[in-house]
Formats: sequence, structure tokens, C-alpha cells
Amino acid sequence: MQTKSSIFGALLLALALNIHSNSASAMGSGDPYVDAQTGLTYSLYKPVNTVGLHQVKFQLLTCGGGGEQWVYVAFAKGKKKIEIMQTMKGSHCSDPGLSVKMPSVKINGITSALHIYCDPTKPSTAKKCSTADVSKVGGYLMYNLPGYYGMKGTSVQVQATGGITYAQLIVVAKSLTPASTSASN
Repeated sequence: MQTKSSIFGALLLALALNIHSNSASAMGSGDPYVDAQTGLTYSLYKPVNTVGLHQVKFQLLTCGGGGEQWVYVAFAKGKKKIEIMQTMKGSHCSDPGLSVKMPSVKINGITSALHIYCDPTKPSTAKKCSTADVSKVGGYLMYNLPGYYGMKGTSVQVQATGGITYAQLIVVAKSLTPASTSASN
């Protein structure tokens, strides 16, 4: 006859093995967003529309300012490239470089800072900078997205270079969907 404590111990062991087996399968899901999400406390977002570019890189990187890792994803075809960087809201893990800040833009109702890589040290060039210059010199959007499923919010940077237009940059930014529920690309 088994005692209550041995039955309880067997149940705990079975539960522990089940939890371990579920997290192991999540880490090898084949979707890098879902796999990365298992180790982060902030929400990851995945683009549903990459304007015909294919994913060429997915990395978890150490944040220079400390804290959780940040996610870098690149989509490219030829010289055209879209890069998406995600960090926990409020973390500053990368420096996008010199740019001219343009008027804010709404991305799905959320205010986003628009920056274009026109040279801010040359006032005559900086004054003429416009959204048309995104396809010539590149640019990026920076904004915060809410957390989902009880996770923390996310700071997002969507960057375009190599001939990607302002309109294409907006399309990709608007297509970001929670990674755990998005359609696979």
C-alpha cells in the first residue's frame, strides 16, 4: 500500500516531467520568434508583410545597457533591406546613428518617431530632407507596442535601407503582429 506522501511525490515528478517536456518542445518549435519568446519577459512581434523580402537573420543579442536580450531580425533581397529591432520597453540597446527627426507618424494608432538618415550636420541638406529620402539614404520608425498575455511592453525600431520606400517602411511597421499568434511567413 502506497502512502499519501509517495503518491504526492509521484504526482509532482510527473508534473515536473510534463512541464520540462512542454518547454523543450517550445524551444525547438521551428519558429525563432516563438522560441525566443520563451526566454523573454517582453512581447515579441513578427511582421506579416515583409514587402517581398526574405528573412536572412534572426539574432538574440546582449543589451549593452544591461537587462534582457534584444531581438534583431533582417529581411533582404538584393540591396533592399528591412531590419526590425525589439527590446523591453524603456531599454536602449542599440544606436541607430545620425539622422533627421521628422514629424511623428501613426502606426496602427500609436505615435511613432520617424527618422531619416539625412546628414543633420549639414543644415542645408537636413532642411530639404523628406520622406522621399528614405529610399535614397534610409530611415527608421521607433515606437512602443503593448505587452500581451501579461508580458511587458516592447520598444520597436523598423529600419529601411537599400531602396526601400517610405510607403514600404510603413507597410512593414503596420503589419507587426504578436509573434505567438501571427501567421507564419
